Amino acid sequence: TTLFRSNLHFADSPGGDVTVQDADTRETVARFSGEQGFLRSTLRALARERHRENIGPQAPFVLVGRTDGRLTLLDPSTGQRIDLEAFGPSNAAVFASLRLAGPATASR
Repeated sequence: TTLFRSNLHFADSPGGDVTVQDADTRETVARFSGEQGFLRSTLRALARERHRENIGPQAPFVLVGRTDGRLTLLDPSTGQRIDLEAFGPSNAAVFASLRLAGPATASR
């Protein structure tokens, strides 16, 4: 059973941060500073497939959380999916924090 669905845009900021926007409201919900290896590698994997299929960044990614704790990042434009819990709780927590984020300017 689905607990939540969040439509999200991820963008690199000029200062090197990754900014996350709610795709429906256009509000910034998070800003990740520093290396953020898992976040960046996950997004790169999805972006690589979009690039291969000549799809731009306009379509949002969808973060789906389920009542059993599973967390999946989907790209509806390519059909790709990444089951985040497979990478361990600390890596999945990076994305899980986005479901709880409201409008934010604080760094994570």
